[in-house]
Amino acid sequence: MIRISLQTLIIIWWLGAVTAAISLLIPLYSAYLLIGSIGWAVVLSTTALIIYEIKRIKEEDKKKQLAK
Repeated sequence: MIRISLQTLIIIWWLGAVTAAISLLIPLYSAYLLIGSIGWAVVLSTTALIIYEIKRIKEEDKKKQLAK
């Protein structure tokens, strides 16, 4: 499994949010719908990955504490 750093995930999340925001400026509805959907899909998927990564980091920290 490929692991992406938390910082990279946050940057990708912001890019998705900017994409969704820019879609509001597009006057053509079909293009607005497509670009907005892509932006929101990126935001939702990276949100899930960020939550997963934070949980994984917490579990690793607990294991390190138990090993001491």
